Amino acid sequence: MLLGILKETLIFQHQDDSRFYRYEIFKNEHWGGYFSIVYFSDNSTNQNKKTPSWEMIIPFVMLKSNYLPNARVECELHFNEMHKTVILQ
Repeated sequence: MLLGILKETLIFQHQDDSRFYRYEIFKNEHWGGYFSIVYFSDNSTNQNKKTPSWEMIIPFVMLKSNYLPNARVECELHFNEMHKTVILQ
């Protein structure tokens, strides 16, 4: 069963290190809206070799938007709220 059609992929990076987060935005015609799947960049080690890979950390984020540019903004807000580290000075 097809859950949705991939419309866009966004990659966000923390400013303080090399951690990356990938948001894949899907369109679901049945629901009439968008949802996102969130991945985290990870380096797996096998026999002293580091291999970059993506690990799914949030399998489903329902977005409120019915318009792709607004879905992009929602993903950015989600990243800022959930994953971006806050540096207190």
